[in-house]
Amino acid sequence: MKIEISVIPEYNRLDESVAVAEKYNAHFEYNDFFLPAVYMNQEEIDKRVDKYLSCGRDTSMDTMHGVFLDMVIHSTDPRIAEYSKQRIHQSMEIAKRLGVKGVIFHTGLIAGFKEQKYVSNWIRVNAEFFSKLCAEYPDICVYMENMFDFDYELILKLSKELEDVTNFGICLDYAHAAISHVAPVEWLRKCAPYIKHMHINDNDLINDLHMTLGKGKIDWQEFRRELELLLEGGIMKETPGILIELKSLESFEESIELFNHVFN
Repeated sequence: MKIEISVIPEYNRLDESVAVAEKYNAHFEYNDFFLPAVYMNQEEIDKRVDKYLSCGRDTSMDTMHGVFLDMVIHSTDPRIAEYSKQRIHQSMEIAKRLGVKGVIFHTGLIAGFKEQKYVSNWIRVNAEFFSKLCAEYPDICVYMENMFDFDYELILKLSKELEDVTNFGICLDYAHAAISHVAPVEWLRKCAPYIKHMHINDNDLINDLHMTLGKGKIDWQEFRRELELLLEGGIMKETPGILIELKSLESFEESIELFNHVFN
């Protein structure tokens, strides 16, 4: 099972980030363009895009985290909804300039809020918006990530609504799933047909700690076994790329050693 791995480049340690990516044959997942201090400053955006492109790397398999903090396209306040949509479009334009494969956005759900009007509105608005967005940017994949959602119910319903949109899929954050109300392996099984990208790191099964793999309580042997079964059985339609999502290059290197041990 060949899995494409990604690392988060550190903008102020870019030469080191490139060296680490080359050492492990990893791609980049840019993790700074969702920060207001960056995306609200066009000069800063241009500076970072130019610096990343100056590395001379092939970015066609890279990914990028789009805006998600306070972004609510399903808000019933039209100005909040419109602002959120504008920022998402901005993320896609940055991704286009970088030449990346895909962009990750979050569900923006209020965890545990199952009032039917809220749920129906969330599905309708997201289905309409992201189907149009994917059509507008047919060469860029859009991945919807679970944040602190209590279960997979709504992200799964949205994915079924958009199953004919070929450049839309789920980014399953396995660590987020591990602190939800449902076992992470169940998220993997239920969402498998729509998973196109993944985030992994470790935690204590209570808090989102972004720990080095093997330092927490997530069962990575179970993760590997289930992933293999889903791929071999054809339930998961493609092998997802995986970001080992950590806060430093050192943690990434420590984690990838365990990852390679588990998967090889």
